[in-house]
Formats: sequence, C-alpha cells, structure tokens
Amino acid sequence: MNETKLYTPHINQRLIHLSPAKYRTIVAGRRFGKSAFLLNEAISLALQVKRQIAWIILPLYRQAKEIYWIDPDITRYFMPLVQNGVCKADKSELSLFFKHTESWVRLKGSDNYDSLRGSGLDFIGWDELDDTKTEALDVIEPALADSPYHRQVYTGTPKGLGKLHDLALRGDHANIIPDFGKTVTAHSDYQTFHFTSYDNRTWPEGSKERELFVKHIDGKREEAKERGRLAWFNQEYMASFERGAGRFFPTWEYSTHVLQGSIRSYVGAYEFETMDWGISAPFCWLAHMVVKEKHGGINFNRIYTFAELYGTGKSPSQWAVEIIRKRTQYDVSAVSKLYVDNTMDNTVSDGSMSIIKQFNQAFQMQESKQYSFKGGSKNRKGRWSAMMDWMRLAPDGKPYWIITKDCPNLIRTIPLMEPDEMDIDDMNTKLEDHACDSVSFGLPFIPWIDGKISAVNYDKIQETKTTIQEDKDIFGEDDD
Repeated sequence: MNETKLYTPHINQRLIHLSPAKYRTIVAGRRFGKSAFLLNEAISLALQVKRQIAWIILPLYRQAKEIYWIDPDITRYFMPLVQNGVCKADKSELSLFFKHTESWVRLKGSDNYDSLRGSGLDFIGWDELDDTKTEALDVIEPALADSPYHRQVYTGTPKGLGKLHDLALRGDHANIIPDFGKTVTAHSDYQTFHFTSYDNRTWPEGSKERELFVKHIDGKREEAKERGRLAWFNQEYMASFERGAGRFFPTWEYSTHVLQGSIRSYVGAYEFETMDWGISAPFCWLAHMVVKEKHGGINFNRIYTFAELYGTGKSPSQWAVEIIRKRTQYDVSAVSKLYVDNTMDNTVSDGSMSIIKQFNQAFQMQESKQYSFKGGSKNRKGRWSAMMDWMRLAPDGKPYWIITKDCPNLIRTIPLMEPDEMDIDDMNTKLEDHACDSVSFGLPFIPWIDGKISAVNYDKIQETKTTIQEDKDIFGEDDD
C-alpha cells in the first residue's frame, strides 16, 4: 500500500480546528488556506464518525470543480485516500464516500440552490460566503433541523459589509471587527477568527518558501500603493473590512445610506421605477420616490429606493404580475415613468415584440393600462457620476439618496462594484452590476443640485407632501 501523506494544518488553521464553537466564521486574506481547512475539516468528520453528511458549498458549481477537484494543491489532500481505498471518488457528483464509516463529503454550488434541498446535514462549509446566493442559505436552513449537532463554518475574504460581516460580528467576542454602525450582538454559539495572508504558516520562518511567499505579498502591497489602491490590498490580503476598499463607489456606506425600515408611498408622491432586463442574468426592478426636503431654509430633493424585485428565468408577463403585487404592497399608485436599459426597446432576435412592448402588453392585460418607458443614458460614466452625486450628504447630514432594507440585492452589490482595470472611471462589467445598472437608468433624470450651495427648481417634480418626516404613516412593517 502506498504511503498516505496526511494533512498537517499550520498553527493558525489548527486554532480554528480546535474551536468548540458550533458556528465558526473565518475572515482571512488570500492564500491563507481557507479551502484546505474546509476540505480537511469535512474529511476528518467523514473519517471518524459514522453516517455523516458533509457539504462544502461554493458560489458556483464550476468553482467547486475547478478549486477542489482539479487544483493539485487541494486534491493532494484526498487523492491518497482514494488511491489507498479509504474512500471512493465520484467525479460526476463531486463526492467522496468513506466506506468504513458510510459518510459522505460532497461539493456543491449555490448557483443552483434548489438542488441543495434534501435530508439532514451534519457539516456545512461555506467557501467565499459573500459571493454565495442568499437563497442558498435559506434553502439549507430546514435541512439542519434533522441534525441537532450540526456545525457550520463560514469563510471568506471581506467584500463589502454583507453576510460575512454580519456573521463575523456575531462571533466577535474580542471586538476585533469594526461594526460600521451595525447593531449585531455577539452570540455564544459563534466564534470569529481573523487572519491576514501573512498568517499562512505552512512554511517555517526562515525557509525559502516562506521568504518567497512574504515577498510576493509585499510586492502586491507596493503595487497597490503605486496605483492608489491600498484599501483594496487591505481588503484582499489583510482581510480588513474597509469603507472604500478600492470599490467603485467608495463613499457609499451601509450605516449611512441604508434605512433599517420599510416605507410606503403616499398619494401625490412622485414615483418612478427602474429596470434592468435579464433572463439568465438577473433581472432587477426597483421602485423609487422623490421627496421634497427642507433644512435650514434650503430646499432639495431626496430619493428613497424602497422596493425591489430580483431574479432570473421569468418572462416579462411573469415579472409584470410580480411588479403589480409589489406596487400594491408598497402603496405605489401613480408611477410617472419607468427608466430602463435602451436595449429593451429593440426587437427581440427571434423577431418578436421588444421587451418594453411585452411588459406593456402584460400590464394592459393585468390592469388595463400601460406605462411610459424611457431608455437610460448610454453614457455609462455619466450614469455612475450621477449615482455618486446622489450618494453625497444633503444639508441635513443625510444622503440625498437613501435605500431601505427592502432592497437587499441593491444593498449587497453596490459595495461589490470595482473599477475596470483598463478604465478606472468605468465599472467592471464582469461583476454582478444588474441592480446598479437598474438604478443608474433613472437617477440622472431626477433634478439634483447641491442643496448646500444652490436652490432647486421643483417645476419638474409634482407632489403634495413637504418632507417624509412629516408623514408618519409612510413608515411601516413589511407585509411580505
């Protein structure tokens, strides 16, 4: 029998393995060894305990295959076990079956979250949690009830202030994670670990391998300094939750721009909607309201974005039904205009009606009315500039544009946007930019003037209310 080379965790990985916490969150820089940790935590369980089911879930299924099933830095941890007959590998299912314990280790992707429904699970390792679909966590939750002794590990490198940040705060008993104004209470079942890329101690101090590893990271730091992207380095390698972190919208902050409550429209409000079309890529519809504000004798406009639809695989007629339902839920009754992607007015490749006409046909059938659609500007940089203006602070110290908690995908993706490497004034189109695209089609059309230095012409905005604060009935609980 061939000699099996066992996994030897470095000292910082060992600290996490030894933790008795039911839920562990690992906030770590690139190349710390998060994936190696997850795989070997799952293998250890399957080797030692009878009839266990351990899953490792990545954002995309293809990532599971590329990282865990192809990368030799990871496969070296289970291939000797396969070769020596300890477990059986199934390439089609990306699974390992341990015959002597009848336990399983399976690799999954959150992109097909319906496939995650099933029987009880004993261990789940989430790899790069912030890129994982929220629906995947919701689907998994019921499966854990059958296994009262289950454990979960959440891993990732900071990417905005989303799911990983929330869970890190929940296990932060030493106050090492900045909360940025969030009110998340630490829980005894959770423990958070924070490590930088430098904390990968696979190679001993003084070794050539360790020297080259540190030199590589140091080089990335100097490169980031030269390009004005030190915040990005701090996020990726120092695992720091940065306010800017090299993001495309560095002034946007969760604690400042998000309202932790629901609002509804009211009679006379200026309402408009925005839409980014997609079938395989996410479709995003957002509802907005323009409110006149006055502070210190200065008048200005404020936009509230307060309702959202987001998803894939539905036709215009199906989304129209969802939009009407949302309008009813949030008391939207007089939509002035829908600002959309210009391409929605094009004839579809199969010769059928444009997406705009399909929507209006559906609205006509559902509620006997049609709406005014207007294509957003093709000037991408101009749209981003308008968004940044609306993110600025108004005379009352609050942003000109406020997003409520009921727009989770817009909130989640704004801090994920990054500059295009070839043009720092434009946004990287390879990212999940659908919610940002949607809102950007409408914001440039709403009159914005810096209320601190100028007056606002309200002739273009017709409404009856003065300020949102004066209408207490606008605020309420979500009926969804």
